[in-house]
Amino acid sequence: QLAQSLAFYADHDALRAALDEFGPTYQDAVPERMLWRLGVQSRGSEADVTLVQAIERGLSGSGVEIDRFFFDWRGGELRAEHAPYDHEAFALFRTLIAVYEPTSPLTHPYWDDSGPCSMHIDEVEAIWARIADADDWSVLEAKVTAIRRMGEALACLG
Repeated sequence: QLAQSLAFYADHDALRAALDEFGPTYQDAVPERMLWRLGVQSRGSEADVTLVQAIERGLSGSGVEIDRFFFDWRGGELRAEHAPYDHEAFALFRTLIAVYEPTSPLTHPYWDDSGPCSMHIDEVEAIWARIADADDWSVLEAKVTAIRRMGEALACLG
């Protein structure tokens, strides 16, 4: 469908060929990026895909927010006790993650925070409300600073 909508701008066959490569490329990239975000080293394609599937099962079965999950499990170990990870949906993940090695130490002060930097819709709406109601941009500026700080912490991990 995407190729069809872009056919006016490019050759249809070339677009179809490019889009046919998207699926396999995406399937390869998901485990790689999930492990990067988790901060653990690959254990091979099959093991990594199984871990990603266990993460997806845990997140969908428990209601844990994804940014919270990655913050709590950075480096492959639960850094603070949170009851949601006792949920049966995370049982396979807890078993699989035990053999993964961290990619680097968590030396940035961000990892000492009580929770992750997030950008949920209620936060966006609250930021926008302050701007719209009072022309107060300070909350947006603070959020941008927090996002940059999180970016610095993630950059430290390669």
